[in-house]
Amino acid sequence: MAQAELNITIDKLSGKIYGNSDVYIANRNGKTVISHYPKHRDPNSLTPHQRELNTSFAQLSKQAKVELADPEKRAAWQQRYDEYKANYRPSEKYYFTLRGFVIAQLSKQISK
Repeated sequence: MAQAELNITIDKLSGKIYGNSDVYIANRNGKTVISHYPKHRDPNSLTPHQRELNTSFAQLSKQAKVELADPEKRAAWQQRYDEYKANYRPSEKYYFTLRGFVIAQLSKQISK
């Protein structure tokens, strides 16, 4: 994604330049970026395996939301996440958020 130094007249703009444009302007972390507009995949073109993955991820996300809504379970997950971060090895995947960590752990439990 390209970063642009823009003059003051278009510094805070965001969105498409015109209706059929493939280019859009966005403000991210205080910087203005110009990029191609993302192409959204037609849901009918997904393979059965991709649909299965999407469905299972949606279910795991809902389950993680329920788990993290309960204060006791959230505290237990937070403790596990803190231990994971303390013992992290660069050869492993790193989870930046508690939610991502919970989804990954729930996924591992299901696949066993």
